Amino acid sequence: MDTSLSARMEAALREVAGEGAALTSLTIDFASGAEGGAIEPRAWIERATRSLVFAQGELRRPNGSLAASASAVFRRAGD
Repeated sequence: MDTSLSARMEAALREVAGEGAALTSLTIDFASGAEGGAIEPRAWIERATRSLVFAQGELRRPNGSLAASASAVFRRAGD
């Protein structure tokens, strides 16, 4: 499967934000030479309010070097 780094990052962030959360903002910073090879996604919730979820994420290569980092804001479902 050849999925872009952006798509992989967004998918990891959506997963931690929760089902039905709507993406309102996404910023991705790419490291030089980010493409190619196996990439391990990691995402977590930095903080959450009643209506918003603030998430952070990273994509790392097998050697542990950073391929990309991101921050996103999601609106919770029903708000």
